[in-house]
Amino acid sequence: MPVTANIKMYRVGELGDCFLLCFSQQNQRTHVLIDCGSYWNKKSSVDRMKIIAEDIAKQVKGYQLDVVVGTHQHNDHLSGYVHAEAVFKKIKPRQVWLSWLDDPDNKTARKIGKDFNNYLTRLRLIQKELKSSFYAGTEKIQQNIQHLLGFYGITGAERFNARTEKFPADLPARATGILKTLGKNKPKYLSPGEVFDLPGLGKETVKVYVLGPPREEEFLYKKEPGKGETFDHKLSLHAAQAEKMLTALKKATGSAGVRKAEEPFPFDEPYRESANFKPVEDAYYDKKNEWRQIELDWLNQAEELALWLDGFTNNSSLVLAFELVETGKVLLFAADAQAGNWRSWKEIKWKKKPAGFSWLNLMNNTVLYKAGHHGSHNSTLVEGLENMTHEELVVMIPVEKSDPMVNYGKGWKMPAVNLYKELKKSSRNRIIRMDEGISKAKAWNDLAGKAGGNSLYWEYDVKG
Repeated sequence: MPVTANIKMYRVGELGDCFLLCFSQQNQRTHVLIDCGSYWNKKSSVDRMKIIAEDIAKQVKGYQLDVVVGTHQHNDHLSGYVHAEAVFKKIKPRQVWLSWLDDPDNKTARKIGKDFNNYLTRLRLIQKELKSSFYAGTEKIQQNIQHLLGFYGITGAERFNARTEKFPADLPARATGILKTLGKNKPKYLSPGEVFDLPGLGKETVKVYVLGPPREEEFLYKKEPGKGETFDHKLSLHAAQAEKMLTALKKATGSAGVRKAEEPFPFDEPYRESANFKPVEDAYYDKKNEWRQIELDWLNQAEELALWLDGFTNNSSLVLAFELVETGKVLLFAADAQAGNWRSWKEIKWKKKPAGFSWLNLMNNTVLYKAGHHGSHNSTLVEGLENMTHEELVVMIPVEKSDPMVNYGKGWKMPAVNLYKELKKSSRNRIIRMDEGISKAKAWNDLAGKAGGNSLYWEYDVKG
């Protein structure tokens, strides 16, 4: 008997991801929940997450929630596991799947996690320093950094512990901690190249392929490491930049003493004693030259540092493909994977697969693509989409156009205009958006599976 896959994309009402998959064959059912989160953490956000969790409990009633997947530590993917923790504990899923980067027994993962947390702490300290009145006029920079910190559940109202200079765990980290204890069985930490049968169904019924996150630095950080440096080369490099910027901020405000050797400015007070300095200083501070002054321009680096950490977290996404074995049809869930993650798929050495098998086999047979990173410009590799050639391709995009984060920053639009055109073209306009619902396209009539929905979710059936 062929397998049917029902995919529900929950309407979280803001930027977020929550997908419930139900694979059925005769009287057998396997349920997989991939992420459950929204960005803002407002009361309405928390209430919506609880409503969605209660519906998930209703959907799996009489069976069980076999697998819960946490793809990466961003608020808009994991906050629901915190806000609706009591509901998920009551459901008690069979097992939780996380990436190898969350494995406490993996030495490399622990090192990356430690440096990641240090980096995040530095960014929060930078944000605190920028709030000083000394940096009046940096409100836009502060706002942009705060929006990016929001992906970690860090709100502008969060209090800073001045005595220890330590922050409470960010919300996605708390969610990951909850997930590690949520399942009846121990968590499964997945690495690229793994292939195994989906639990709850017969052998060779539904295969799971793990595509990301990559283990190689050149893909995880998009750059080769220097000899003798830590595995976490890129993260360490940016962390050093963040530390230097924090030192500079503290020195400028006088909030902390800085030793001479640590002074961040190349031309500091001693150089001002030169007789040649005064004319330059007078010209620089002349009122008519005010438009040329650049004292605060260097602070833009803070936003760049925050953007880098955001992109790194996305690129560390757990990426899964589900194959309905009898027909070879594939459901691809790319989370928020960015370019480095996608490129790494070409190099995967697959376990228990015939010679010649590659990521392109999965792309060619993809009939359901969950658009990466809400359809942003850096979320879908061109080569990947160009090889999604199956005549039944349908694209689901978890995007909410009313959310201000959807149009945040220069060039950050969701879905990206040109990518959206290509997604429509590849799928013959068979698009399901979280905000707008099911597109009006005649090509829907060519499919055996049907699309539908209600006020809580949009859904689509893939006939195996």
